[in-house]
Amino acid sequence: LFFLSYAHSGRGQRRAGPVRQRNPELVTFFDDLSDDVSDIVGPRTGTDPGFMDRTIPGGSRWTPTLLGAMGGCQVFVALLSRHYVASEWCGMEWDGFTQRKVRNRATGQPDTETAIIPVIWAPVTVEQTPKAIQSVQRFVPAGLSNVDIAAQYEEDGVLGLMRMGHRDLYQAVVWRLAQRITELNDTHHVEPRQLRQNRLRNVFEEHR
Repeated sequence: LFFLSYAHSGRGQRRAGPVRQRNPELVTFFDDLSDDVSDIVGPRTGTDPGFMDRTIPGGSRWTPTLLGAMGGCQVFVALLSRHYVASEWCGMEWDGFTQRKVRNRATGQPDTETAIIPVIWAPVTVEQTPKAIQSVQRFVPAGLSNVDIAAQYEEDGVLGLMRMGHRDLYQAVVWRLAQRITELNDTHHVEPRQLRQNRLRNVFEEHR
């Protein structure tokens, strides 16, 4: 259902080995989000709820599996950070998803919905993001009895909640995100598209 777009750069990239060893918080977040989405949508035989590229950064990341997931998922979850907005790869992933048409499931007609969910992973202001990201509303967990959760998330990001030990706040944000992913999947259909690497561009560099 969802494609997790994240920056490979940062503290985790300087460590060798699998993604879990280099960036354990990222893998924990992906697993928790996948579990919550799966709990909401129910079992889907042969289908994983989410996709995360686990290849080692550098070299050829554009595998057929990656391009297929980017061209077939229904929701694009972008983990915003300063590393993310500076990443050429992430800008190309964003471009690839936005090449696909989004239709309203009820009417079958094209829709203004982007099916992109920008999530604050680490603190980054709106002004620090390129216009491509600014044009899409950031995810904010709504309908929570404790309004401090949303405020803490917006200030510190998901990664900050994890590192400061705010487990309850973190779980609430992830659950609301899972609900938003399934809501988009229920109301909109993103038409599949065969994507090619040579037709992707870094949209983050344009009109900063």
